Amino acid sequence: MSADYDRLFHSSGAADAADEDAAHREGGSSPTGAGPMPISPSGSGAPGYAGEHVAPPMPIAPASTSAAAPPTQTSSAPPERATEVTTQIPATPSTTGPQRVQNGMLRTPQTNPSPGARFEQHYAAPPPQPRPAPAPAPSQHFNTEATESTWSPAQPPPATGQPAPTSAATMGNHRAIDALSHVGVRAAVKMPSQRGWRHWLYMLTRINMGPSPDELYEMDLQARVRRNARDSYQIGVFGLKGGVGKTAVTVALGSALSRVRGDRILAIDADPDGGNLADRAGRQSAATVSDLLSDKELSRYNDIRAYTSMNAANLEVLSSEEYSAARREFNDEDWKAAIGVVSRYYNLVLADCGAGLFTNSSRGVLSTVSGMVIVASASIDGARQAAVTMDWLRQNGYQDLLGRSCVVVNHVTPGKTNIDVEDLVQQFERHVAPGRVVVLPWDKHIAAGTEIQLELLGQTFQRRILELAAALSDDFDRLERR
Repeated sequence: MSADYDRLFHSSGAADAADEDAAHREGGSSPTGAGPMPISPSGSGAPGYAGEHVAPPMPIAPASTSAAAPPTQTSSAPPERATEVTTQIPATPSTTGPQRVQNGMLRTPQTNPSPGARFEQHYAAPPPQPRPAPAPAPSQHFNTEATESTWSPAQPPPATGQPAPTSAATMGNHRAIDALSHVGVRAAVKMPSQRGWRHWLYMLTRINMGPSPDELYEMDLQARVRRNARDSYQIGVFGLKGGVGKTAVTVALGSALSRVRGDRILAIDADPDGGNLADRAGRQSAATVSDLLSDKELSRYNDIRAYTSMNAANLEVLSSEEYSAARREFNDEDWKAAIGVVSRYYNLVLADCGAGLFTNSSRGVLSTVSGMVIVASASIDGARQAAVTMDWLRQNGYQDLLGRSCVVVNHVTPGKTNIDVEDLVQQFERHVAPGRVVVLPWDKHIAAGTEIQLELLGQTFQRRILELAAALSDDFDRLERR
């Protein structure tokens, strides 16, 4: 076992020397020509092996003799014990340079393992999935190099030579301050009701039940009206027949928009036959559209404000020229010139058009407006006029404008009508979007023919006008205008 031990854990040179000693012992000679060492009669090995694996003591030569004798290259092998069984391992022919002896006690790796459960083939592990590129830091949004460095093979390569597209929504995803807008915040104080039994309960007992469902619906309508309008948004009020209440609808709609929104809103009298828009809204100035267009030094809002009238709801009105003093009718060129001036200072512009769609002024309004209101009386004759108007818009290239239009069924006389209004609404909603057909009740304040004040209108009339304003405001953020 000593030879095997040397062969396993010592260098290859020691293992070769052990193999040569074993070969000499079998041949009956030693490297130095000495005979085998005598074995003790007791059979336990050479003297000094008294039951222990202790090597015999080395003979010590005299100093003079060891100095004269030449150094030997090999040393005698230890005597073989009776209880040890040795097997000669054939020596591997040495090649150039020292080589490591194969260990017979270790398993040799097989090049072609046999099939079976014990020799199961090893399959290569699948490559790891590419990790998505981390989101860039807020300071790296406008850095093209940072975007290119985070590209992964799973993503399409970025376009070279083009800056990374950035938008308000993309930038907001990486800003902590913008993320706070999506966090729900519970109000510490509940808003009390302003009308009904909830209001009286709060006033008497200070028990706050919150707004009623009707108040919540009204607040939702007001939030829709406050939407931001792109550039100067223009709305035309049309009707094929006179006396259906176009002017009253224009004043009430403009007053509701101005009161809720709080920005600058202007209503222009575009009736070529001399309308009475300024009289129904409250005339404060005798100036007309012709006076505004003749002024060539309009550079500020105050310059235009000198030609308009304003009612209690902050709705401004630009009246048309009086019919008795007019030299010609209001045409499309006058409308386009007026819009070119006032659109720079007003967010919303309403046009009170005359009867019919074939006049020059009506064609000019149709070419610029982004929204439309079709007014019809609550009668079979008025229903036919509204249906003819919608068909004409569809057949003359105003299909998109019809999609942004609202139909108003106005009760111009008190009492019941000879037509089923609910059935009429369902028929009109087949041509316009649901919620865009508004029925206005008869109101004695409007029937009086005096200046229209929004506070004096009935509650139902005010609610329907607010619904009309909210329906028109839903188109403020649409990309296409006309």
